[in-house]
Amino acid sequence: MVKNEIYRKLIHLFAIIIPVLYYFVVKSDIISISILLPIALFCVVVDATRMESPKIKNKFYKVFGAQLRDNETTSLTGASYLLTSSVVVIAIFTKEIAFLAISYLVVGDTCAAMLGLKMGKRKIRRTRKTIEGLIGSFLSCTIYGLICYFLFLRKVFAFNNPHPQLAIIMIVFGALIASITEVSDLHINDNITIPIISGIAMSIIYFFI
Repeated sequence: MVKNEIYRKLIHLFAIIIPVLYYFVVKSDIISISILLPIALFCVVVDATRMESPKIKNKFYKVFGAQLRDNETTSLTGASYLLTSSVVVIAIFTKEIAFLAISYLVVGDTCAAMLGLKMGKRKIRRTRKTIEGLIGSFLSCTIYGLICYFLFLRKVFAFNNPHPQLAIIMIVFGALIASITEVSDLHINDNITIPIISGIAMSIIYFFI
């Protein structure tokens, strides 16, 4: 069970290609949405169809069964949620915040699950998540965000801003909010909540700095 979940999260980590291609290759919000939206809609339609058709369901499980969680057998898969939230985030946030928000989902969710499953002992009340998973998510997102800042985001934030280092506050705060959202029981798939809520949090901080 634990090995299967870790395997699924490692596959989930490959979704980092979405923010990377968006930011460094495609660069355009409109083109990115034009590419991601049809893919997201296709995934949602496939999910809806296989939930209604036993024949398609059986074929789907033969190919993707090992990557599915138990709750995904009767609902949309994480891929459908992730692609949908990526479209929303790219549409409503600035390029840098959208990049970080989607990245925090991929990096933080993966590290939280892996550390929580391997080392998690202290359960967070009313959830299946652990303190260790929360710490793993926060540290991984913070480190990732800071690496991105010093490699390329600092130049962006320095444009017309005499104090680009203040963006570090936004990056760390976004990592914290993403991590808290990941372990919170909001009754909404965290592939939706993590990037949107962390994106809102970073946008608010960035407005004041």
